[in-house]
Amino acid sequence: MERRMLLAVVLSILAVMSYSALTGRGCVPPQPPQENGTQDGEEPAAKDDGTQPAPKDDGTAAKKGAPKKDAPKKGNGAAEPGPAAAPDAAPLESHPQFGQPVARAKLESTELTVELTTTGGAIEAIRHNRAYESDRETPFDQVVWLDPLMAMGAIDDTGLIPPAAPGGAGRKNMKAGPLRLPQLPWTLASATDDEVVFTFKTPEGLTYRKAYTLADGEKRYDLTMKLSVSADEGVDAPETVALKVLAASGQLRERSTGAFLLPNSMIYRLSDSGDASDQFPHGLPVVELPTKGISRVRLRMLASRSTYFITSYYGTGAENEPEITHFWATGEQGDLRDDMEETLAKWYQEQRGVDLANNPDLLRRANEGIQQLHHAWIGMNLPVGAEEPTELKFYVGPTDRQTLAQEPYDALEPIVTYPNAPDFVADVLMWIYDFWRGLFGSAGLAIILMTLVVRGGMMPLSIRNQLSMRKYGRKVAKLKPKVKKLQQQYANNPKKLREEQMKLYREHGVGFPTGCLMMLIQIPIFFALFSSLRVEYTIRGESFLWINDLSGPDRLVDFGRTVLNLGFFWVESINILPILMVGLSIMHTRNMPKPADEQQAQQMKMMKWLPIIFAVILYNYTAALAIYMVLSSAVAIVESKVVRARDEADEESEQGSLPAAKSS
Repeated sequence: MERRMLLAVVLSILAVMSYSALTGRGCVPPQPPQENGTQDGEEPAAKDDGTQPAPKDDGTAAKKGAPKKDAPKKGNGAAEPGPAAAPDAAPLESHPQFGQPVARAKLESTELTVELTTTGGAIEAIRHNRAYESDRETPFDQVVWLDPLMAMGAIDDTGLIPPAAPGGAGRKNMKAGPLRLPQLPWTLASATDDEVVFTFKTPEGLTYRKAYTLADGEKRYDLTMKLSVSADEGVDAPETVALKVLAASGQLRERSTGAFLLPNSMIYRLSDSGDASDQFPHGLPVVELPTKGISRVRLRMLASRSTYFITSYYGTGAENEPEITHFWATGEQGDLRDDMEETLAKWYQEQRGVDLANNPDLLRRANEGIQQLHHAWIGMNLPVGAEEPTELKFYVGPTDRQTLAQEPYDALEPIVTYPNAPDFVADVLMWIYDFWRGLFGSAGLAIILMTLVVRGGMMPLSIRNQLSMRKYGRKVAKLKPKVKKLQQQYANNPKKLREEQMKLYREHGVGFPTGCLMMLIQIPIFFALFSSLRVEYTIRGESFLWINDLSGPDRLVDFGRTVLNLGFFWVESINILPILMVGLSIMHTRNMPKPADEQQAQQMKMMKWLPIIFAVILYNYTAALAIYMVLSSAVAIVESKVVRARDEADEESEQGSLPAAKSS
């Protein structure tokens, strides 16, 4: 009975793990995408080439049929309030500043290079200086120029989208309406090694100013945008201007190295929320702050997340931090993908000198990123003429535990969670891993030593429990004739049968077996490793022995293409570690002592298929977990030899004591 129960538990867990692994969603239910790949309320417009309008020679824009600025805006299903303006204010596209050529500037730190553009006074790209693409030579581009009209850091003063109308932030919606601040060229007011400043003066006499600074130092990935607005003398300006700020955009998903990378998703955290588990794979609706039932709420984080990287706005609690009134995100925008592909290919060619068509790894990463792209917006009221600018903090970096544990990133640290396992178990395992990695500087060696520590520490308990199960099995086998006799005697009285059976077991010293205790310990440990190694940044790109990247399969022989695809299982390479795990597991099963009970023996035959199921599920998983599984199987073989020797000795001892027991 116990074996059946354990088998059912294991198979149920495997089913849950299979769903979690293959969907990549953990325990977060999938959110269906909206029609045409847009968020609720978005209205697709005619296809465009994704570039900014060409300026005329006289410094004005072509504006045939352009609606006036105070006209209702389409895209969210409702009219949006325009900015405060004089009744006879000219539309933005007629402003002389529109004819300025595009200019660029850079900010560089130890970890990042931020490339900025006068188009919207926004961020064109953010590149890592010490993290690389899969070739380990090309610096990793986390934020790229996917969409010139939706660049990170852009602002829009056409009013906040009403919370009753989600979405509405799509690029085509903006294209269909009048030209707005994200589309227009700003003035590059100044550019130094420490700060880049953009300004834009509207026809209404308001001047916006954006100053970008970048934190320097190891493991610092934060960017600050100081935002302010002032009015010309004599202008009857409002006290505040309603703004939308593009807080996260352009993040490419890293190239898939295995089967279990997380899908890109939006994730947010509020000051009153105890965790950061609110993830939306297809964008999220407008959230108005404060929310109902909560008198004081603050947006602590709004991020676009992939497996190993996040692009996020985050709150620090500073006095000059903006008071967020709304936040939302657009989800997968299927009707924009063709435009993005063209824009991205052109941008890589012009700014990186890379032809994506001749770079399969980068092309694959670009395509995967475009499939899951998000734009996250925050709404705020910016005071006009304030003495101090409003500061917005952005984090563009890895989901590295040690990085996010730094004090400046307190708001971001809760994103490192392990939804498929108890966090404290994963934390202990990763502490052991960190210790060995810090000592030897090798992620692969750290995993091996962590395995030996964990499995070695459990070995005495495991051996004891296996011997307990063996002893229990022998006792039950000896009492089987008496149990059958009781079953015949009390066939019509199940309650009496159970009472007499328990009495018989007590008389002969047959207690509850402790063998299942080891299973209860091993299951959370396995799931903790499954969850933690799935998102552990320090194994990304780390090589070990023949393994080029511990975050993907070991790829002993890489075919460079998919040679078999069954949907849930595919083959792009020969991964030797899962195959080795099956071989060791079979060897372990054969080395185990044969059960004395026939029912246990039959169930053991069924259990031998579990390693093959594991190998299929984990075939394209991280080599880091495969190393643990292989070493764990090797330790189990050693355990089985010890158990077999001790069990034979115990059996001989029991048989030797029988005559003495009879004579007494």
